[in-house]
Amino acid sequence: MWVSNWLGDRKQRVVINGTHSDWVTVTSGGPQGSVLGPILFNIFINDLVEGLHGKISIFADDTKLCKVINTEEDSILLQMDLDRLEAWAEKCQMRFNTDKCKVMHTGRNNASHPYILNGKTLSNTDMEKDLGILVNSKLIVISRIFG
Repeated sequence: MWVSNWLGDRKQRVVINGTHSDWVTVTSGGPQGSVLGPILFNIFINDLVEGLHGKISIFADDTKLCKVINTEEDSILLQMDLDRLEAWAEKCQMRFNTDKCKVMHTGRNNASHPYILNGKTLSNTDMEKDLGILVNSKLIVISRIFG
């Protein structure tokens, strides 16, 4: 009941240089910077991994899905995982930002299959930053980024 009271009946507005917007009712989410926010988020996304064929890594709101692709069936299973994530997000009234979602194909004999999320073919990348470390498609650390 305490959490429900804490999250319910909230309002917010934006203030910039002394000018402010009207107050609006907040219908979802938790207050940023709160102690309970990360815990509630982890509880909320707890079932995200259910039924996936690939391995998933989650850190805060950053999600990575990985699968070794040796056959056409492996590629289909990875696409099924993406479809399952999309269905989960819709059910939970969330969404993945497909502009930030990328596919990194690794290995010399990689068939580089295309993958789709939210009806959009995901773009490929040869290099990606992961928790402050820049890694290329050969899984070589390029540099550590701090700050």
